[in-house]
Amino acid sequence: MKKAITHLKLDQANPGKLEKLDALAAEHQRVVQADVDWLIAHEVRQPNKYANIPAQEIPTSLSDRWQRCAWQQACGIVRSWYSNERENPPILRHPCIQANTNVVVIEPSNTPQFDFWLRISTLDAGRPVRIPIKFYDRARETLAQFSRLCSGVTLNQRDGAWYATFVVERRGPKPQSSQVIGVDLGMVSIVSTSNGQRYGQVSAELRRRVERANAKRRRKQKLNACLKRKNQPAVSLNDDKAEAFARNEIGRALNQMLDDLPVETKVALERLRVQDMRFKSRQMNRALRASQLGYVRDKLKFKLDERGIRYRSVQAAYSSQQCSQCGFTLSMNRRSQAAFRCLWCGFEANADTNAAQVIAERFGDEELNALPFREVETVLALRFMRRLPGIRSIPAKLELHIPFDVPRGKAVVHELPPTVNQLG
Repeated sequence: MKKAITHLKLDQANPGKLEKLDALAAEHQRVVQADVDWLIAHEVRQPNKYANIPAQEIPTSLSDRWQRCAWQQACGIVRSWYSNERENPPILRHPCIQANTNVVVIEPSNTPQFDFWLRISTLDAGRPVRIPIKFYDRARETLAQFSRLCSGVTLNQRDGAWYATFVVERRGPKPQSSQVIGVDLGMVSIVSTSNGQRYGQVSAELRRRVERANAKRRRKQKLNACLKRKNQPAVSLNDDKAEAFARNEIGRALNQMLDDLPVETKVALERLRVQDMRFKSRQMNRALRASQLGYVRDKLKFKLDERGIRYRSVQAAYSSQQCSQCGFTLSMNRRSQAAFRCLWCGFEANADTNAAQVIAERFGDEELNALPFREVETVLALRFMRRLPGIRSIPAKLELHIPFDVPRGKAVVHELPPTVNQLG
């Protein structure tokens, strides 16, 4: 398990050292941008950051080690660009250095004034600079909880100030437990658990901010089209304020859920592919973007790893339509966003809670978790029929029939005339 210690200020260094860091960052960013452009121009979708750097006409004052560092950072940017299926080539706007131990070394401090020193190689060969770093209280607590400090360091410049990011790691087996809690991610409640708890709400304020951010994004897209015709740089489409507001709400809900989990509990998560989720209604698509299901999923996994809680991603297909009591699966079981009523056994529950209970049952279901999405419905139907041998064929004399004039949530059972397979 790894965790980042962010926002470590480099304001204790003298101006001369920071000027050398500024010069290094500018040259490093130029080389990274050139490597990114070369990889995209040659359509290298999976660049190997450990391979030899291709011969390019990029005159630079960077050392060979710094050029290798820039190449590795460019490979990561291009991989992410292709995986996210972006269209506009990436443009590096803020200085960022993802350094390894060949160019930046973390040295412990022997004085109480500082916690560590960063020995950074500069453009002047053989003349590195040492920049002191002082941890804040939360960073010291994190360092005490994690046993190992990784050698990689990320340096970022924001508003003229430099910040460092350290990575710490903790290794060890996660505790075993027989109790499983299922977690369902939703667009009304951020997370719902199989024990009936729901945490966080996609509030009206969040939806309003998302709609306002979408309108602002559309205006920026039109502006970028004009700027492109004039050969001018495009403006960023991101809305940091709306995104920060949403992620703050998500983090608060996840922390509350994890605090309420019983000790040594395993967690079952639904295996989501958010990029494939689409609704016919534009309003529902806006609600989907407001809920940020992909971010919730990734953040929850990170927090579970941080706390040493064992979890598993399970097959989520038809979990919102399957009854957690009898296993009957039908789309009409869930007739609204909040209500679930099984049309076979009559079980009623909150829809998200029922889905979380189904997800918890699938934690150890190796057969179902190995199936692709399209085959899950057939397997669920066969399992339901095996549980109730009387409905394998007509002899049970019962049939589930849902006419069009029946109110929502109502099921009608008709008795059929005898057939050749029935007695009497």
